[in-house]
Amino acid sequence: MANYKEICELLIQKGKVRGKPVAITLFKDIVHPAYEPIQDTPCAIIRYAMDEGKKVYFDADHHDCLVGVHHAGIVPGKKEIVAGTYLSATSTFFTTEGAARLKTAQPILPPGMVRAIGAAPLDDVPEGVTVDWVVVVCNPHNANPIAGCRACREGILPHGEFATSLCGTLFATPWHVKNIVVTFGDFGGRMHNRIKQDQLFVIIPVEFLQHLPFILGDMRMDVKLSRQMTRPPHSAFWEKQEKAVPEQQSASEFVSDVFTMR
Repeated sequence: MANYKEICELLIQKGKVRGKPVAITLFKDIVHPAYEPIQDTPCAIIRYAMDEGKKVYFDADHHDCLVGVHHAGIVPGKKEIVAGTYLSATSTFFTTEGAARLKTAQPILPPGMVRAIGAAPLDDVPEGVTVDWVVVVCNPHNANPIAGCRACREGILPHGEFATSLCGTLFATPWHVKNIVVTFGDFGGRMHNRIKQDQLFVIIPVEFLQHLPFILGDMRMDVKLSRQMTRPPHSAFWEKQEKAVPEQQSASEFVSDVFTMR
C-alpha cells in the first residue's frame, strides 16, 4: 500500500497541486467520528479538505444539492434531475433532448451502496479509514504527468470527462471506469470549489498511487540514446555525432545527455 504522507508530499512538491491532495472515502456503514457533516453542495467537500484541511462528509441528511446525492446513489434522483429538466427548463442554452441525453449518460453509484462520502487531506486520514481515490487540483501542465502515471507503467490512458456534472465525475466515475480520471468539471462544480481558469481535477484511484513516484520522483531519461532511436538518417543529429570524439567526452558533457526532472 502506498504511503499516503509520502505521496501527499510528492504531489505537493513535484506535482505542484493546489492545497492538499484530497482522500475520498465511500462510507458504506458508520461515518468515522473525525469527519464532520456539511450543509453545502456535495462537490464542495473537495475544497474543505484541499484548502481548509478539514475532514468532512455528506449524506442523505447533510448536503445542499440533490444532484450530488443522486450521483452518489444516496438519495433517489428527482424526475427533474434524472430527466435533465433542471437544466433545460432553467436555461436558454440547453434543449430538452440535449439535457435528457446528457443526464442519462452520466454515472451514478449503485443506489444504497454507500451511506456517506467523506473527504480528508491525504496526509491526515484517520487510522482505520479506507481511501478509495484521491482528488487533486492543478494546471494542465502538471496534470499531464500525474494523470499519465498509469499510462507509463501499464500503458492504460486516463479517462477524460468534460463539461459533465462534477459530482458524478468525482463520486461515481472512478468506481465505474476503475481508472484515473481527468475533468474540468461543470460551471457549478468549478464555482463551488473556487477553481481558477487554468485549473482542473485529476482523480486517482488508490491502487494507482504507487505509480506516481516513478514519474514525479527522480525521473531520468537518456536523451542521447533516445535521439539515436528516433532521429531519421537526414537529421543533423548524426552529423554532430560523427564529429564528436567519444574518448574525449568530458563528464559534464555526458551528464548533459541525461535529462533529469527533480
